[in-house]
Amino acid sequence: MSEEPTGVWVYLQHTRSKLTGDSLELLAAGRAVAEKLGQEVTGVLLGSGLSDLANTAVLHGADLVLLVDSPALEPYFNLAYVDAIYGLVRERRPYVFLFAANEVGKDIAARVAFKVPTGLATDNVQLAVEDYNNPALGQFKNLLIQVRPDFGTRLARIYTPRHRPQMATVRPGSFSPLPEDTTRMGKIEKVGFQPPAYPARVTEVVELPPPVPDLAGADVVISLGLGVLKDGSGKPRDPREAYQYAMELKGVLEQKHKLKTEIGASRALIYAEVKALEGVIGRSNQVGQTGTTVKPKVYIAVGISGALQHRVGMQNSSKIVAINLDPEAPILKFAHYPIVGDLYEELPKLTKALGGGGVA
Repeated sequence: MSEEPTGVWVYLQHTRSKLTGDSLELLAAGRAVAEKLGQEVTGVLLGSGLSDLANTAVLHGADLVLLVDSPALEPYFNLAYVDAIYGLVRERRPYVFLFAANEVGKDIAARVAFKVPTGLATDNVQLAVEDYNNPALGQFKNLLIQVRPDFGTRLARIYTPRHRPQMATVRPGSFSPLPEDTTRMGKIEKVGFQPPAYPARVTEVVELPPPVPDLAGADVVISLGLGVLKDGSGKPRDPREAYQYAMELKGVLEQKHKLKTEIGASRALIYAEVKALEGVIGRSNQVGQTGTTVKPKVYIAVGISGALQHRVGMQNSSKIVAINLDPEAPILKFAHYPIVGDLYEELPKLTKALGGGGVA
């Protein structure tokens, strides 16, 4: 057992044929933290017959991959995975351990943190490394600072100074994967695992269809906000008209530009429960802190003010187009292409500019 905790660990998820996009993002996050700490990045990969994926992890930022290769880890069974990971943590004592804030990451991270025991900061959108001084506990050097949205419109900074590893889940879409570097060299270490007898076992795995809408997998997301309820003169409008304009733009982007496009919505519009939008806009369309984090090539915000809880869910989009009547709307401050105007006029213009019918 090592004397002092060291190393930034990243849990790597896979589809058996490739590492998930979330895992590649985590490797980038781990690389950024490790460079500030002067430590190495270790990928933790569980399954059977995954040597090629271990090599992929090295090319995307890992210095070492702990490959737990065992038939007992296929298919995924959380009790076995937690035991295997806990054994590694107990033996090797990492300084930081990162998981994706998705279904599997949340399933494993909380169980491992409980067994260690250590703290777990969840749903982070940023990570930093800083010194931390607490009047009651003293001075801590090179602490992982975990930054996540608060319940209001603020970002909360989470400090977990006393226990190691410092564990965190990171929201998908918060970091961009590092490009593959074929010159990178790393080490792959195979680790055995013999599971105990469990009172339950996996008998069948059924793959669910992709979510509808598939916001995270879209090239373009067109999101509607409360602004759809009024036009530029302040008169009430039927929001189904705005939705239809968005669908027309979606059609042009998909048919003429071959870009997978989905319709999103702000939390405010979802929670307003606008009767006219029942059946076409629901919780599955929500982008933001309590919805889906997206990182499309283009994000088009229509009638959305851009409060923090929405911003954290789309701020890493490659390009952001925002249409809003209010020139002081927060979203216009960080949009690449801010448009001050009536969405009922500007949205059809955008559709026409991209090759659709639209209006003059």
